[in-house]
Amino acid sequence: MASPPLRVFFLWHLHQPWYATFDGEPAPLPWVRLHALKDYAALPAIFSANARVPHAVNLVPGLLDQIEMLAKGGTDAFLRLARAPVSSWDAGAARFVRENFFSVNERVLSRFPRYADLKVRADDGQAFTEADSRDLVVLFHLAWSSPALLKDPLLVHLRKRGHGFTEDEKNALLDRQAAAIGDVLPAWKAAFAGGNVEASTSPYHHPILPLLADSGVAKESLPDAPLPSPRFSHPDDARSQIALGLTAFERHFGFRPKGMWPPEGALSEAALALLGEAGVSWVASDEALLLQSPPIARKSLGEGDRARLLFHPWRLTSVASPTIFFRDRVLSDRIGFSYATWAPGDAAADFVARLLSIRAAAPEAELAVPVILDGENAWETYPENGEPFLAALSALLASQTDIRVVTPSQALAELPAAPLERVTAGSWVNGNLATWIGSPAKNRAWALLGTARAALGGTIAATPVVAPPEVVAGRADAAATAKAALFAAEASDWFWWFGDDHTSAHDAIFDELFRRHLACAYRAAGRPVPVALLEPVDPAHAPEFEPPLRPLWPAVDGGDGAGWDGAGRAKVRLRGTMHRGSGFVSEMLFGASASGDPLFVRFEPGEAGAAVLLGLTLRVELLAAGAEAPLVFETPVAPGVSNENGARIVLGSALEARLPLGLPHASPIVFRARLLDANGRVAEAIPADGWLRFIPPGPASSALSVLKGRVAP
Repeated sequence: MASPPLRVFFLWHLHQPWYATFDGEPAPLPWVRLHALKDYAALPAIFSANARVPHAVNLVPGLLDQIEMLAKGGTDAFLRLARAPVSSWDAGAARFVRENFFSVNERVLSRFPRYADLKVRADDGQAFTEADSRDLVVLFHLAWSSPALLKDPLLVHLRKRGHGFTEDEKNALLDRQAAAIGDVLPAWKAAFAGGNVEASTSPYHHPILPLLADSGVAKESLPDAPLPSPRFSHPDDARSQIALGLTAFERHFGFRPKGMWPPEGALSEAALALLGEAGVSWVASDEALLLQSPPIARKSLGEGDRARLLFHPWRLTSVASPTIFFRDRVLSDRIGFSYATWAPGDAAADFVARLLSIRAAAPEAELAVPVILDGENAWETYPENGEPFLAALSALLASQTDIRVVTPSQALAELPAAPLERVTAGSWVNGNLATWIGSPAKNRAWALLGTARAALGGTIAATPVVAPPEVVAGRADAAATAKAALFAAEASDWFWWFGDDHTSAHDAIFDELFRRHLACAYRAAGRPVPVALLEPVDPAHAPEFEPPLRPLWPAVDGGDGAGWDGAGRAKVRLRGTMHRGSGFVSEMLFGASASGDPLFVRFEPGEAGAAVLLGLTLRVELLAAGAEAPLVFETPVAPGVSNENGARIVLGSALEARLPLGLPHASPIVFRARLLDANGRVAEAIPADGWLRFIPPGPASSALSVLKGRVAP
């Protein structure tokens, strides 16, 4: 008897964190906008192209709303700089662009000769002219354009031109890209209406549902994991995140999807009950969760038994559960991590051969093989953004008589779900939840979140959920703002980057965004922001500086720096766009007398000289032991000498200050300095995040005198 065709379905997950802020500042990172230009606008047509090869796409609601905000004129910190005339940039802006606008894959960069040349020059520390910087902005945005967008006549012209772009050409490119972002959501709506693309979604802010419901569930797959205490247990928050996600998706597309990709494929029995309660028909996860769940976990499986076990739907019997599909990890990872370096035809042939080997292992069985992975990140390393590979794969799959590509809902309708006694809580990463909980930094983040949730409990419980774009636009009351900001802090993304298991160039920004959302929740609820939120969650993100080597008592005359030998040094470094260096200051020298009082600080001016500091406000914050809020010294920067409340402030060739602290002898000094512009916004922050801590040099601090570099909290 002939074998039935092997069903296979693709689920592509599209997700970005909630970069938008609730305090009026632009999103600090551009990845929603740039992935919209390179990926999200192009994929609907690709996935709709072959009627015999349907696809399913999981769109996270927080991503959809951020795309809509951009389409309505929203911005991010990168775009705000790109829009400004290069001639108007200060030294900090120019430095920021040089350090961030090469954030593209090396394969992509090499396609633009001028771009590659600028990268070499930047790496060599060569100076950039205004023309160089303008070219960099244009080439960065060309590199983040999809193959389809690059066929636009304007982009064809700019790419052919290659260099020497004008301000008008730069702005024309940004205008064209803004229009393209406006086409993204309509393109997905048309794809869903066309019938060849099935939609699914996730809870709004992509939280780890099992941990929101009960953080203690992490011990099911990691019994010895150290977990935060008290445990975080707020199933109502998980319920609200699911409901908010479904409502937001329906607002964009006019219907509620049947399925959900639970964030990171993370499931527990409590999470499945919440998803079933919300009316979700199917969910998907990783094979590891099925293979570690009893009684299956006790079985030794050959290839045939594995195929029969894994490749059909399941339903948990202990709760009113959606149907569960468990993905094939090997096939999913081949697309995500291996095929980029293969010829498209060879990669497609290997993929199909692996499907046929599954069919051969269980020739009689009715099977559905789920292939599930990120729908945008995979293409960073593929030639032409993965389009040749996807076209080759679709063509080969369509030609097969032994393989039938379906959607998850088709598989659900055609195959009965098998009963599943238990689900051991875990995720697609190693079958457990260690990526989001269990390390010191991750646990500290959960503790901060739990403290905020407890402090704002009454506000959260009594306040209806308001769509985050309404909150960002200022159309929500304070209680709704507090709830929205706290829900944003529940996202999985922040916990992913805490600790040393994952790292990126923007770890410190993720750390700061998490705390910024929590701080906004406190402020909106009319409560003081805890001091703990004013320094990084992860000690790896603490500021780097050189502590003082000896006691100081400089003249404080704004002069050439005499008397500052042995001072501590904290250089102005870019730690993100929320407190970017403006170029007003290159570094800060600091120290104290042998008794620890007063504190001395000296700001070395940047390239523009000390005159640009006039009109700014110096703010120094001191964190005393056990204090609930920092003590603040604040004064305008004026010419000459200023004396106020025992302090001495002098602006000469540098800005110097002597600040009486009133601390006991040899007490640790914990402080930070800010220079504020006329609108009260931070123009310079030293350190960019967190605090500088030192013990005044002397007998009590001899053990500290050899310490260099990062000083942990």
